[in-house]
Amino acid sequence: MHPPAHVLEAFGADGPALKLPGGRGTAWRVGNVVLKPLDVLPSELEWLHEITWCDTSPDDIRLSLPIMSRTGELVVDGWTAFPVLDGEHKTERWAEIATVARGFADRFRGVDRPAFLDDRSHGWARADRLAWGEVEPADIDGAPFLTELLAARRVVSDPQGIIHGDLTGNVLFDEVKAPAVLDLTLYWRPVRYAIAIIAVDAVCFEGAPMSLLETIEPTDGFAQYLVRGLVFRIATDWFNQLDRPALNVYQDISVRVLDLVSDDDEV
Repeated sequence: MHPPAHVLEAFGADGPALKLPGGRGTAWRVGNVVLKPLDVLPSELEWLHEITWCDTSPDDIRLSLPIMSRTGELVVDGWTAFPVLDGEHKTERWAEIATVARGFADRFRGVDRPAFLDDRSHGWARADRLAWGEVEPADIDGAPFLTELLAARRVVSDPQGIIHGDLTGNVLFDEVKAPAVLDLTLYWRPVRYAIAIIAVDAVCFEGAPMSLLETIEPTDGFAQYLVRGLVFRIATDWFNQLDRPALNVYQDISVRVLDLVSDDDEV
């Protein structure tokens, strides 16, 4: 659905409307503004707006933060707006994206855990809670690989904070400017979890070699974060009712991650 004229006017968006690829297929670029239907809790959008001060810290990354309308609203007739940031997505730059993940977590260091995290009930939030053992496994009968992966989890002790849980396709690189981070998908987890999700996504969807699972974060105990990152991705697709044959993309990586966890347990 094309954003209506009164929404464009409210956010100061001027020019032809171009539908953007990727994501959920609902975003439009109009001039220097990206508009899309509200797809987070209003409290989450408000939190992002209030935390804008974080973007005044060192220019290691640029953040896509919500734009306020001319009348002081973040949502106009169900639509939200964000600035267009220069840059483009680059495959095979996964190590740099992992660096962005660390910089993103550093940017929010010291920020209190947002209350809206407890209010989210969508498939992504449910999958994240499952990965971290905050809910009992439910509604996963028939979901491939999850039983074995959940059984392979062990306690981890890294500190938690704000992370971006979907960076692989949401970092734009520019020859001059710092990397730009889009679609701020926030979780309260250790930063190595964010890096594990990057690795899982890269191997499953961007043709990265399986060896990336070991090289992107060559630190002790990282396999436990890979387990959680893989549970998160599989469970998200399952809860969002992705066709069962499509989940076969996770077969080889599930075998490899379980091997890596087993190797860690034997050390």
